[in-house]
Amino acid sequence: MLRLILVRHGEVKGNVDKAYCGWIDHELTENGIEQAKEVALKLKDEPIDKIYVSDLKRTLETAQYINEYHKRDLIKSNDLREINFGLFEGKTYGELKDTHPKELELWADDWKGYSMPEGESLVNMHKRVTKKIDEIIKNEGGTILVVSHAGAIRSIMAHLIGNGIDDYWKYKILNCTINLIEMVEDFPVLLYTNK
Repeated sequence: MLRLILVRHGEVKGNVDKAYCGWIDHELTENGIEQAKEVALKLKDEPIDKIYVSDLKRTLETAQYINEYHKRDLIKSNDLREINFGLFEGKTYGELKDTHPKELELWADDWKGYSMPEGESLVNMHKRVTKKIDEIIKNEGGTILVVSHAGAIRSIMAHLIGNGIDDYWKYKILNCTINLIEMVEDFPVLLYTNK
């Protein structure tokens, strides 16, 4: 049986500022480091076989704290990154209302398909992340830890548990929480979220 443990990274400055934080390579805040240490303790006794991680600093730092108890190689993948917000990166919704009102309107009208300027669409991110998670499910067994981002984990949950991308916003993923999915005879079962 395959167990997928999905963990979002610890807090970063973009989270505090309520800014769009996709491919910006933020480090964890002091609070984010404490969150990472706490989730590491929660997972200390889990029999983790492999660790897949987004290649950005905030996820790598979080994974390193968890890995202190497991000593696995970190398998880095840019396919597990958050959505690329392009020109919206590092800006708040309020700032964008002043600087990019037309683009915000287009995004609101087509939240799945709209590609942000110099960024990507939710559809593209969803395809990238779910292709990677399907590959992991096909090729792995045991307990697999995936350290990623809120948007990427929402995509995984919507893909495995929900009805695809249309269910994307039905999942709230908090910083440094544990979300557990078990594959029971190739059928994904959600055990818990945000633990």
